[in-house]
Amino acid sequence: MRAAASARWQAVGPGRASAAARPAPSRIAVAAPRVATASLEVGEGDSSDSWFFTEVGQKTWVDAMELSTLTPELPQLLAEMGVRYDPERLAEALGSRPTELAARSVQVAAALGGFITRVLADVASGSFESNAPQRAQQLRAVLSGLGPSFVKTGQALSARPDLLPKPYLDALSELQDRLPSFPSRIAFEVMQEELGRPVHEVFSEITPEPVAAASLGQVYKARLRSTGEEVAVKVQRPGIGENIAIDMVLLRRLVAVVDNKIPQVSQPLVPLVDEFAARLFGELDYVQEGRNAEKFARLYSHVPRVRVPKIKWEATSRRVITMEWINGVKLTDEKAMASLGLDIVDFVTVGIECTLRQLLEAGFFHADPHPGNLLATTEGDLVYLDFGMMSEAPQSARYAIIAHVVHLVNRDYLAMCYDYYTLEFMDPSVDTTPIAPALAAFFDDVLQDSVSQLNFRAIVDGLGGVLFQYPFRVPAYYALILRSLTVLEGLALTADPNYKLIARAYPYMARRLLTDPAPELRSSFEDLILVNGRMRWGRLENLFEEGSKSQDYDPAQLWLLAEWVCSEGGRPVRKPLAGELVRLIDATITAAVRQQLDQRSGSAALAARLVPKQPEEALSAERAQLLWAVLTSRAGQAVPMPQLSAGLFGLPGPAEVQQYLSKLQAALSESAPRLQAVFEKPGAQELLADVQWGLLQRFAARSIKFAAGLGEGLNSGGSGGGGGGAAKAAGGLQVFQPQSSA
Repeated sequence: MRAAASARWQAVGPGRASAAARPAPSRIAVAAPRVATASLEVGEGDSSDSWFFTEVGQKTWVDAMELSTLTPELPQLLAEMGVRYDPERLAEALGSRPTELAARSVQVAAALGGFITRVLADVASGSFESNAPQRAQQLRAVLSGLGPSFVKTGQALSARPDLLPKPYLDALSELQDRLPSFPSRIAFEVMQEELGRPVHEVFSEITPEPVAAASLGQVYKARLRSTGEEVAVKVQRPGIGENIAIDMVLLRRLVAVVDNKIPQVSQPLVPLVDEFAARLFGELDYVQEGRNAEKFARLYSHVPRVRVPKIKWEATSRRVITMEWINGVKLTDEKAMASLGLDIVDFVTVGIECTLRQLLEAGFFHADPHPGNLLATTEGDLVYLDFGMMSEAPQSARYAIIAHVVHLVNRDYLAMCYDYYTLEFMDPSVDTTPIAPALAAFFDDVLQDSVSQLNFRAIVDGLGGVLFQYPFRVPAYYALILRSLTVLEGLALTADPNYKLIARAYPYMARRLLTDPAPELRSSFEDLILVNGRMRWGRLENLFEEGSKSQDYDPAQLWLLAEWVCSEGGRPVRKPLAGELVRLIDATITAAVRQQLDQRSGSAALAARLVPKQPEEALSAERAQLLWAVLTSRAGQAVPMPQLSAGLFGLPGPAEVQQYLSKLQAALSESAPRLQAVFEKPGAQELLADVQWGLLQRFAARSIKFAAGLGEGLNSGGSGGGGGGAAKAAGGLQVFQPQSSA
């Protein structure tokens, strides 16, 4: 926001009454703007001089707001459209305004018709793809020149890779709400009409000019007379509802023609327009926006460093909303951020974790997180503003998105294809398996290192290419998710060209996979850490490492994972886990036995021959020590790992193995009492039995190798000059015999 003007609106004496203080008519007569008779010509280049955004165009629009007459029932109808959109009823109500509809339809048809004609010519000449970048810029110019409704339509299309190819998505993503502000005199009259009393009775001070303006409204800084609090007052642009109503009726008629006449379009467009129109009318209801803000605060204000302004209901109505004023800096204002010592990337990372929580926990999410709706405070908080455009992700989709990421990590493209059913990208009657090669062709090419190294935009672009080629229907909520995340990543890239959104998002995903008991996420956990019935220990380590970076990571929640492993649901994981624990414990014991043989015999070669090293033994022993430290560390002090009792010739037997496992269990129970309850579960007993059996098998095999090595050592010693080697070996063995044996 630009700096607030220092002058304040104040009640003044006779002869100096401000425009806002003058008595206002009981009803402000406003309507959709009359359209200029000159046709709108959009050239090949920039649209900065388009009629709608010129001073003449804006003056014409404002004059129309003040002079036109509303259809009597339209204000109430517009309010109802924000709650329950009914396109047929809206079209019927506007049928009594044929002049406005005809004038606007001529303007829209002239602008869009010329563009469509050029695109059809490209298709006929086979130059659709080569001319796409140029045509995309022309479409952006056309939509920009047609005003707020079409600007927002273009912004919505920028997140629809199933409808438009990449050049169009890139061009439309640059569309901005850049309408000039409307006169404050009109804004104050709207406040008075909406709040039912003079402005000076509600606010003791208010800036004479807006501190921010957008397509639907503009914002003033004020002070509530009742409490003395500084507040932000957003006033809806007069006539915007009527303007949007006319445009949505015309747009719906246009796409109905496309649906009926152009069968090549992959999906019906009328339902998409209806969904978009319902969302747009919802933005016009500021009472609903206030409710959205309070719901958002209930769900996410506990997230570290996230803040939501409080709504001041005594000064809020359908077209005016008043909320707490929070001093902050736009994340796009690099100079201001730097002067205050604020790191853009740091705040974007906070926003990404909050966005993931919105999408994947409660499902209620801010669908328009453009830079103007995000502020950074000197206290380190990220402030969310403007809750007009919200959306919800269904429960099934929340889990399916995480599963989709896991399948991408595993490069399981066939599973990714099946995810599209759950995500409602494809009708279940459509076979998605032919899409797997297209996914593989893209991701196998870009996944050189790891998924975390990928730019999120690169993934969206790659998937967009696949989506555009096949009959996908991207749900509205998913398109908004893509837009939200790409906006955040784009903001971070301005400060750090090497920023990787997926790498910053993975700690949250890892924490959810480790601690969320939902069966769907436990299934994704299995998919990630198991391959061909074997534990991928590196993946598990990575989950722990990354999950600990999440904002609200709580190690105590890991007990939920341990309890699940020992439950019936964790049965698929127990066998592979037992096998991995056997490897870790075996490596630890083997290294200790070899070290003791070396120390007592004085021969490292003999110790290595009797107890040969196994592949990755050192890594497994290191992992065992690390796991033990994590499980037993209390107040920063880890309990020493128990020592294994020696059996015959220094090797452990069945009794020693069972005794050793009992020592491990006792030490773990003492360090972490909650483990004792876990150990009592039938699944835990099954796991311990599998570990014991696995160790016995390994030690039996080692005993055979030990005996073979001993025989080889004695034979080589007997024939090697007087039996010195044999005597040394025998002497070594005497050392390792248990002291209790005869």
